[in-house]
Amino acid sequence: MSVDLLERVQRRATKMIRGLEHLSYEERLRELGLFSLEKTRLPGDLLAAFQYLKGAYRKDGENIFEKACCDRTKSNGFKLREGRL
Repeated sequence: MSVDLLERVQRRATKMIRGLEHLSYEERLRELGLFSLEKTRLPGDLLAAFQYLKGAYRKDGENIFEKACCDRTKSNGFKLREGRL
């Protein structure tokens, strides 16, 4: 499900709350103590970027592909390694 779709659901759900229907979306969120989904996602994105830069994700995927030394086909020269990591 995309963030835009979820944001629309949250926007509509907050509009259904009695007494808040006349407020703007941002005001309804503030009144309910909520954040927009885009703002909620920002800390997670920053954390993922930091971990990537520090090499946390490299360890998981570095042994998935191996260089195919004698491959004469028009492929990119890498093949998926068989077996468990």
